[in-house]
Amino acid sequence: MARASFAPCPHCSAPLSFLEGVSGSTLTPKCPRCREVVNVAHATFLMADNSRPSPKTPRDVPPIG
Repeated sequence: MARASFAPCPHCSAPLSFLEGVSGSTLTPKCPRCREVVNVAHATFLMADNSRPSPKTPRDVPPIG
């Protein structure tokens, strides 16, 4: 049975969808943004989670004035 969860990438904090039990799952999935391997306990397919806006970081916020 397929299972999904959502969490940020531990390397670059990009929002990710973790899909277990689907075609293309691997024990060494790479973040689609930073290409670093994400440690997982079960074979997982990673994809960017574009379902909601990512939080703005201080460098993304324009200066006041």
